[in-house]
Amino acid sequence: MDPSMKIMKPNEMTKMMDTINTIGFLCGLKDIWITEVKFSKRFINIYNKVDYIIDILNVLFTLSVLGSLFTQKDLTEKQANDRLIYSIVFPGQMILYFLTLFHKQETRNVLYHLVVVLKERQNDAALEREMIKKIKLLFMSFFWLITFINVAYGFHALYQVVIAGETFITVTSVWPDVRDTSTAAGVMRVFFYLWWFPLSIRVMYAYVVMITTMVAICYQFKNLQIYFYQLDDIFEDRTLCQEEKEVKYEQAFKLGIQMHSLTLWCKKQHQHISKEIFAVEIVLFFSMLLTQLKTLMGGEHNLTQLLTLFMMTMGSCMALGFFMWNGGDVTVEAAKLAEAMYSSGWENCYGQSSVRIRKLVVNAMRQAQEPVVYKTFGVVEFSYETYVTLVRMPYTAVSVFY
Repeated sequence: MDPSMKIMKPNEMTKMMDTINTIGFLCGLKDIWITEVKFSKRFINIYNKVDYIIDILNVLFTLSVLGSLFTQKDLTEKQANDRLIYSIVFPGQMILYFLTLFHKQETRNVLYHLVVVLKERQNDAALEREMIKKIKLLFMSFFWLITFINVAYGFHALYQVVIAGETFITVTSVWPDVRDTSTAAGVMRVFFYLWWFPLSIRVMYAYVVMITTMVAICYQFKNLQIYFYQLDDIFEDRTLCQEEKEVKYEQAFKLGIQMHSLTLWCKKQHQHISKEIFAVEIVLFFSMLLTQLKTLMGGEHNLTQLLTLFMMTMGSCMALGFFMWNGGDVTVEAAKLAEAMYSSGWENCYGQSSVRIRKLVVNAMRQAQEPVVYKTFGVVEFSYETYVTLVRMPYTAVSVFY
């Protein structure tokens, strides 16, 4: 555990982060959380070495796919289209994975403030359960989508072997040649297919970590709304005199301002950490969708080919959508905070206290009314409307040329 970061009041989300950290360790994203994984030191030392080898093999796997652009010439139309898609997907995914590794310390710091520091001051149990449920749903969506795409490509290749007598080819690499029917070539093709899945799982987990942080920021704004709405209850306490209620309210409101400021800092830090990842995801999305549309309009396709293309398209749209949708949710929930501040009970204060508190509330509301927006390339805002526009743009571009 990082000695400068301690968990004084464990909650359900800290337990969830322990699980994410453990799975992340197995997926190559070590130390994404402040606690240590519950494995033996011997296993950790061995796996650290294995993990280093896996990363090298992933890089070699990606380079092999890129190298096939220069070595593999006698390809069918489908094989050429698949190779073009892989040449975009694998390098882009590896860049996303290594960017997440590069920023893991900053990500860990942001998660600590969201899950521990801010939760110690205000933590609504129902909201916390809802957030954990959403994170689990996102995780399972990614996992089953990747699994289905991998299985679909493998099934199609096996179908071609059984029905058409072709060689088993899913991922086109530098070697073996597509016309090579030797046993060694067959074993290497099966290895490339099987290796695709663990590579995809690592990249998937990088997505999960970034989106988990975004979801935590969104729900922290919801937490703040509940906090400010509950301040009105202070004036219902009959054990306090009016002056004591006003003092307690002012102190609590100032604490809320501090939590709001820290939440904005977390969002700003996450935007800084993720700016390259967001940019790569946008480029990857457009490249993938344009390539898939070009492939779809390039000739006749059987049902299996259409199904795999559909799943790849869905994967591209969902990967971008998870960022855009959750980023849009952050903007929406942050915009609701000013109303919560206004409804916090400031009108129950009187005299000089009322003047002072009104100024405090107005300044806090002014800060809360400033839009909290995720952006990429400095101009593309994350929202549901932007997502629809981005998805439609490749279709518009393709329709112009075809």
